[in-house]
Amino acid sequence: MRAVIFGASGLLGRSVLRAFGDMAVTGTGFSRADGLVRVDATSADGIERLLGRCQPDVVVNCVGERRPEVWDGAPAQALGRNVDAARLIARGVHRYGARLLHISSDYVFDGTTPPYRPRSLPNPLNAYGRWKLLAEQEVRAACPGAAILRLPVLYGPAQFAAETNLTEIARQVGAGARVDLDDVCVRYPTHADEAAEVCRRIARALLHGQCRGSVVHWSAEQGFTKYQTALLIARRFGLPADHLRAGEEDAAAGRRPVDCRLDCQDLPASLRPVRRRLLSAEFPPVVEPWLASARPASS
Repeated sequence: MRAVIFGASGLLGRSVLRAFGDMAVTGTGFSRADGLVRVDATSADGIERLLGRCQPDVVVNCVGERRPEVWDGAPAQALGRNVDAARLIARGVHRYGARLLHISSDYVFDGTTPPYRPRSLPNPLNAYGRWKLLAEQEVRAACPGAAILRLPVLYGPAQFAAETNLTEIARQVGAGARVDLDDVCVRYPTHADEAAEVCRRIARALLHGQCRGSVVHWSAEQGFTKYQTALLIARRFGLPADHLRAGEEDAAAGRRPVDCRLDCQDLPASLRPVRRRLLSAEFPPVVEPWLASARPASS
């Protein structure tokens, strides 16, 4: 079987590329395309050339821009990566007769009435959530048989601190400078490798005629605020925590849902069982590279 992973340079894309190693898999990147096929996912011609060359059975779209500084500083760029790319990839996949798995976000919900099931009514609060919802609609219109997987915030081995919420918090813990961290909005950090295994299973289900046109939720079960996450890191590595302050900036600004916990009870049988990873057990090797200079000399 042949697979194409769009956005294989990102955190999730790298994990999906590894998880699909038993297929003939092609990964794409753009700004970070080392070892990948360089494709602009906002170019219909580029997408169609790649699909025509690879003739994939299944395509996974991991393209997206989740960083708030990009939403604010370059909204047109973020819109292109989150919406235009989704539409163009879906059109190309449908034209070539392949199966499509599109990655979406828990931020399509407003966080006021968790837990959210796949059929719950979306009501995004911020630009990112609105773009992800619009992308879902574009994908469904262009490729009705596509499966859509909604995920929460992810963590895993990062290439730079801002690539994940967890490693950015670790950098702030290690820096030692006073910082206010939101202690209201709850997140459910999910390991990228776990999410990638879910992607692999959905892709195989699509190839067997299952999950077509479905919306699937996957999420870790442990919930943490940014402040709670910072304390978890500090305690595990014996670092000072007196510079960390509990705040409510994210909630007060109205730009983050308070609790978008995803209900995963409607999972297809093909996704059971996937091993659930606990953040409290899995985070040390992920954050350690960003704490090395701040760890006590005796550790």
